Amino acid sequence: MAPWLRPLAAWLGLPWRERWRWLKRKLRETLPGVERIRSADRAVLEAELLGYAADPALRALLFVGCEWYTRHYEGLFDPERSRFRTIDIDPRRARHGASHHVVAPLQEVAAHLAPASLDVLVCNGVYGFGIYDRDELARAFAASRVVLRPGGALLLGWNDVPALAPFDPLEVALAAGFARDPARGAGWRVRTDTPTRHTFDFYVRADAPLCENRRADGAG
Repeated sequence: MAPWLRPLAAWLGLPWRERWRWLKRKLRETLPGVERIRSADRAVLEAELLGYAADPALRALLFVGCEWYTRHYEGLFDPERSRFRTIDIDPRRARHGASHHVVAPLQEVAAHLAPASLDVLVCNGVYGFGIYDRDELARAFAASRVVLRPGGALLLGWNDVPALAPFDPLEVALAAGFARDPARGAGWRVRTDTPTRHTFDFYVRADAPLCENRRADGAG
């Protein structure tokens, strides 16, 4: 399926009520003066960013993907804005990024950042909007693992509808050397009340042997 068709297919695949919810949200975002998206998924994401920003032990967080509605995220990390960094494949979106910004796909992040230099990596809305198949997602996870410190956190946000997410990313994450965040317990996956069932997965870089990770997480 062509990438530009995926959002349309996702919308058409929703029940009528959810179609209108999504359409109304998109229309609100086009109103003059709107600088932020106010929705259930953004509320979860921004609460997590505030939590990371409040952690004095945080050295660096990388946020993947930039748009007009993410421009204020760097400000959440005042006064130490250097801890917040961004990456996006599209050079035109650099104007929405942080002071420390990289123009590259996530799959190539290890060529731009030092190994184990990040405490947190936030990848929201990239799987399903740029990364579509298992191989590309596996490459993204593998590169993310390189730049995250041992035990570092990976927050993956994705839309749980077939047109945008044809497979569950959990198995790919486990195979790449991540584990469900044990500190979150059963809350390692959070699904929001949104038309596309926007979901957040909380992983950590695991350094135990892969077979042990899979056994501990209940995966085959």
